[in-house]
This record gives sequence, structure tokens and C-alpha cells, in this order.
Amino acid sequence: MISVAGELDASNAEQLTDYVQRCADYCEWLVLDLNELEFMGTAGFSALKTITERCAQAMIYCTTVSGVAVARLLRICDPANTVPTAPSVAVALGAVQGLRPAQQVL
Repeated sequence: MISVAGELDASNAEQLTDYVQRCADYCEWLVLDLNELEFMGTAGFSALKTITERCAQAMIYCTTVSGVAVARLLRICDPANTVPTAPSVAVALGAVQGLRPAQQVL
């Protein structure tokens, strides 16, 4: 689980994308907790889309817990709900409990 607080905009969106990518290289699921973000700009939305797409390509379960700022932007920028979201961290973590671990190929 990765938690982000403060602001996510053009000044730090690429850093978040890179950090999440490095973390995702070592996991089977990812919960991105954005509940404490006070502001998210369109660059943050682009970063979120990139993270979601990369996780899907790598077959990593990924969901986002969106707070008020993120939910507002998702309503505008993602009306088709392509970014998977969960209403709370508890719900997001409950969803990953039911996932079967990937089998290791020897």
C-alpha cells in the first residue's frame, strides 16, 4: 500500500509514477491511498492512468482509494470509471485478501 498526502500536480506526478513503478515490480497487488490529497491536478490524473495501465499490463491488482480532491477530478476526467477505485482502505485491503497468490514458475 502506498499513501500520498498533500498535492499531486505537474511538479511531482512523474516522481510518484516512477516510485510506484519501482514498488510494483515487487508485488502482486497495489493499493494507492490518495485519501489525504488536498489537490490533484490533471498531471496527477495522467500519472494515475499510467500507474493503472502499467499494473494491468503486469497483471498486478491495482485499486485507488480516492478522497474528495481525487474523486472530484475522476468525475470530470474519468466518466467511464477506467481507474479502479475503492471507497476506503479497509475495503481495498479486504479485496486483496481474496486474491490467490501467483504461482511461481521454476
